Amino acid sequence: MDYAIYKERDGKNPHVVHRFTQEACNHKAKLAAREKLSEMWMRVLQRPYLCHNPKMEPGKIYGFSYDYMTSVNTSESIRFYIAKL
Repeated sequence: MDYAIYKERDGKNPHVVHRFTQEACNHKAKLAAREKLSEMWMRVLQRPYLCHNPKMEPGKIYGFSYDYMTSVNTSESIRFYIAKL
């Protein structure tokens, strides 16, 4: 089964950010997707001035979200998660 990392802004318009196929990942697509998502999570944690309120999805390691400040008073909720292609 092939997997992808999706990105949503304010819960709308999910789109694929990274694709992981079984052929390209030596039949370990889900593991490759989880490693990439973990790398992305670490990058978010290293930027607290841009990414406010980072949260892993409760009970899962298949997604996370944070608030991205678009201006001084407004922010967008950004969510990354792993799902089947």
